[in-house]
Amino acid sequence: MRLLQEMSWPEIEEAQKECRTVILPVGAIEEHGPHLPTITDTVQAMEVARVVAEEKGLFLAPPLYYGVCRSTRAFPGTITVGHDALRAYAKDLLVSFADSGLSRVMILTGHAGGQHMAALEEAGQMAVEERDFRVSVVSLFDLIDFSAVETPHDGHAGEVETSLMMVIRPDLVKGRPDGHFPRRPRFMIMKDVRHLMGNGIMGNPQPASPEKGRKYFQMAVDGVKAALEELESEEWTKK
Repeated sequence: MRLLQEMSWPEIEEAQKECRTVILPVGAIEEHGPHLPTITDTVQAMEVARVVAEEKGLFLAPPLYYGVCRSTRAFPGTITVGHDALRAYAKDLLVSFADSGLSRVMILTGHAGGQHMAALEEAGQMAVEERDFRVSVVSLFDLIDFSAVETPHDGHAGEVETSLMMVIRPDLVKGRPDGHFPRRPRFMIMKDVRHLMGNGIMGNPQPASPEKGRKYFQMAVDGVKAALEELESEEWTKK
């Protein structure tokens, strides 16, 4: 693993003779129920990225801690940026990676809100139109097989995230509260949904366990490796 922030420029230049792929972990500072820390999304992305970067000898960039959080923004501790701000910031980072000689960049996000994902994907599209390099945008939750999850429709701060945190940072897990599946209007746009959100959970932490956490974590690691194979393959190169 090559920790970008701990290397000097000559070390980076020398390492680029062997590797030009970097993983950028992205998360959020967002409420995760009464039992998980606000850094949950960021920590999950950072740890999966760390394991993969270590195994494959890749560059690992410092994380982007803040994301777009809509439904949870009225909770204390949720610190959100807007869609346009995240898109512009992520796009500038991607272009700068390319200018620094890193020709393959994976954004690995532990937060998967709709506007958050749209901002990252748009940033990637804008960046590859400006520079000749490759970008992937990968959500951890696209890598986990939810057919293996006990809780149907599990989501935010539920079985999966609680299980993962039991493995990654068990010291920050404060029990397993009751599940909650908030009802929200399907089409109506609302200014504030805090009154519908209950304790901030959108799933069920009760069945969570370290054993499940290790299984979900390995799914994420394997998924990132597969996404890296796609990123580094010549199959998609224009002939």
